[in-house]
Amino acid sequence: MFDHLSLGVRDLAAARRFYDAFFGPLGVAVSLTTEKELAYGPGGVGGHLYLYPVSGAQVAGLGTHIAFTAGSRAEVDQAYAAAVAAGAEPVRAAGPHPDIAPDYYGCVLFDPDGNKLEIVAGTMH
Repeated sequence: MFDHLSLGVRDLAAARRFYDAFFGPLGVAVSLTTEKELAYGPGGVGGHLYLYPVSGAQVAGLGTHIAFTAGSRAEVDQAYAAAVAAGAEPVRAAGPHPDIAPDYYGCVLFDPDGNKLEIVAGTMH
C-alpha cells in the first residue's frame, strides 16, 4: 500500500545508532546513508524507511505511529530489548496483549525523537 515512510529526527547519527539496534533483530539494515538522509530496508536492500534531520517544530512525533512486522515472538523480544537499551521509552512492553487481538504479540515504544514504533508478531485481527 505504501512505497516508503519518512521520519524527521533531531540528530541523524544518534538516530542511526538507535535504529541499527532496533532493526537488527528484525533483519533490517541501512541501505543508504548520506549527510542528509538515512534509509533502511530488509537485509539492507531498498529504501522503506527514510530518516531526515530536521529541527524545531518540524520533528515528526505528534501521533506518528508505525508498526513493523517481526518473524517471531523472539524477534519482538530482542528488538524491544535492543530499542530500550538504545534509549527508547516503553509504552507497551513486549508480550501477549489479548485486549488488542487474541493472537497479538508485540510492543510499542517511543524512539528518542518521540515517534511511536510498534513491533508485531501475530495477527492484529
